Amino acid sequence: MAFHPDWDGLHPEHKWKILRKQKGFTCWALYSSVGGVMYGFDFGLAGTATAFPAFQKQYGRPFPSQSSGYLVPANYQSGWAGASMGGLIIGVIAGGQLLEVMGRKHSLALGSLITAVGVGIQLASHEWKLFLAGRLISAIGFGVALMEFPVWIGENTRQELRGFFLCLTNGSIVLGQFMLACISRASSTIEGKWSYRTLIVLQFVFVSNDQTYVVILVGGYPVYPESPYYLLKKGHTEQARVALSHIHGSKDQTLIDAEEKRIASNVAFSEDVRATASRNGPLLVQCFQGTNLKRTLIAIIPVAGQQLIGAPFVLGYATYFLSLIGVKDYFTVSVGLYIVMLLSNMSAFFFIETAGRRPLLVLGTMVLTLILMLMGIVGCFNGRRALWVAVVCMFVWSIIFQLTLGAVGFAIGSEVASLPLRASTQSIVGFTQGFAGWLVGFVSPFLINPDAADLGAKVGFVFAGLGVPLCIAFYFLIPETKGLSFDDMDYLFSNTVGCRKFQSVIEQQRGHFRSP
Repeated sequence: MAFHPDWDGLHPEHKWKILRKQKGFTCWALYSSVGGVMYGFDFGLAGTATAFPAFQKQYGRPFPSQSSGYLVPANYQSGWAGASMGGLIIGVIAGGQLLEVMGRKHSLALGSLITAVGVGIQLASHEWKLFLAGRLISAIGFGVALMEFPVWIGENTRQELRGFFLCLTNGSIVLGQFMLACISRASSTIEGKWSYRTLIVLQFVFVSNDQTYVVILVGGYPVYPESPYYLLKKGHTEQARVALSHIHGSKDQTLIDAEEKRIASNVAFSEDVRATASRNGPLLVQCFQGTNLKRTLIAIIPVAGQQLIGAPFVLGYATYFLSLIGVKDYFTVSVGLYIVMLLSNMSAFFFIETAGRRPLLVLGTMVLTLILMLMGIVGCFNGRRALWVAVVCMFVWSIIFQLTLGAVGFAIGSEVASLPLRASTQSIVGFTQGFAGWLVGFVSPFLINPDAADLGAKVGFVFAGLGVPLCIAFYFLIPETKGLSFDDMDYLFSNTVGCRKFQSVIEQQRGHFRSP
């Protein structure tokens, strides 16, 4: 029997049936997530390229103990990591403002164009400083493009599917990293500079078409629908309805009517709150005032935790680290690592709506910390067995990370932000992610490089030490937001309900309204 939902109502019990009805929305959500794929590919590029002998020779210094005879100094690698994260910070801050001025659609195209310039500079570079400049500029573009996706999804997805689609943020990043690992394995057989230059050239795949040299995101620009939420906020009701028909198809007009009504209600509420709050100063400042301060802290702690628990190290330097600790076929092993991560992240799409956000974050971070501690202990021993236990620890860590903190960290930030402050909160989230990523990415080369601390697997102790306070913070500060509407969360935060009591309090409230 065909499923015909009442689109005006909320039906979390039918979320998977509703998902099958949302094919058009799913396609546009995947298109919008290209910014995440771009970022994922770029995120690990410098660290992966450092494992290529030709790259070491081009940008490194003589170091006889290395198999290539050269070593890229730790300060060069830290500089590249710092430039990437610095550019990301600039991009997400600028992106948060551009989303309000230019709209979601135009911001995505602009980020793509900036990225193309940065990639071109990297390709033309022959020394580390010019390569650094290219990393900085491309990261600004990635930051702008990355900002658009969670905002577009958070504004337009139905409540039943919000967690599922917000998981695409991290899923798209992992997909980009997986593509990088596969291409690196293939290009590792190429002799000379084109072994690593292939990785740089292929970044143009995200921003250009090989035959027409038209930016892909701009190539889809004429048909990519602007956010109906943004259009309704600007008073363009007819354009918003056209966008909704483009997103969902025009066959089911009851769906279009219900979505227009739902989004318009959110816009009206948001504008009322914004008008009331306009006397309190700029939106960025309001994110740190009153109950919004708590919401902002909840939004930024998970993305900061992603970085502090070791994501920039594992995801950005995995291939290079494997080569340093003595794994022979390190490119192949890294491909296996990213296959595992991709499959784990895909599984998280379902777990986030079944297990919930809080259990995945709290329990997941505890397990990650224990794995890192084990990895550090193994690093205190020598021998082949210790080597492979360390590799297994990396694989298990990656599985747990992608199932829990990696997938949920981005989702919860978009959920807890109040509607008027969502774009500004996402800018703060992006800044926090970029700063924490810069910190860990800057330090990582000094921790593992042979010309610096040369910790090997003992680096696990460092990230396990950071994981302990994260576990405590998550336990007390992370709420369960599964199934909660924006009205529910406004009620909970305005009444200063404890984060661990969100679900029980809202159930009591709903039961009160249902009782005669």
